[in-house]
Amino acid sequence: FIDDMNLPYVETYGTQNSIALLTQHMQYGSIFDRTDLGMRKNLVDIQYIAAMNPTAGSFEVCERCQRHFATFAVAMPSQSDLSTIF
Repeated sequence: FIDDMNLPYVETYGTQNSIALLTQHMQYGSIFDRTDLGMRKNLVDIQYIAAMNPTAGSFEVCERCQRHFATFAVAMPSQSDLSTIF
């Protein structure tokens, strides 16, 4: 679970390093080893679920990453709805 996906710092060029690494894995299924750049690590059988904070952060996520997710906007339920549920 990725919580607050929109909070990483946006650099001068509009990228978010942690989101770029996540996108690389979702597109290619592997990442490079930092100590041996000739070796790729394959990460398999991983599912991602993410949430964004609606009150803080950059309020947007890179389109290259967002295309890997089904996007849903859910409003906070009212007090009467919460009473009905719980």
